[in-house]
Amino acid sequence: MHDFLKKSRRQEKRRAERSGGRRTPGSGNGIRKNDVRTDEFSFECKFTTKRSYTLRLDDLLKAEKNALLEGRTMVFEVNIAGHTYMIMTEADWEERIGVHGE
Repeated sequence: MHDFLKKSRRQEKRRAERSGGRRTPGSGNGIRKNDVRTDEFSFECKFTTKRSYTLRLDDLLKAEKNALLEGRTMVFEVNIAGHTYMIMTEADWEERIGVHGE
């Protein structure tokens, strides 16, 4: 198995274990698109061993659409050279921490 694929699967497995979710077999191939799902969240996982990652609006919007189609909140996980960051919309973040609009 190619090293990149191994690392990608390892990242998905780790996210599933840490979130109490399940990996999506063949994510992107079938009906379910994002990599890991819980009852509440849909995770799209990306990684690079390099020191930079290009984050594209189209990727975020696609992951968000896929999550919303399943009634879940999108979380975009990016691992850059061993450092993991979780990205979600401001509205979803504020809902989680209890901030209410004015």
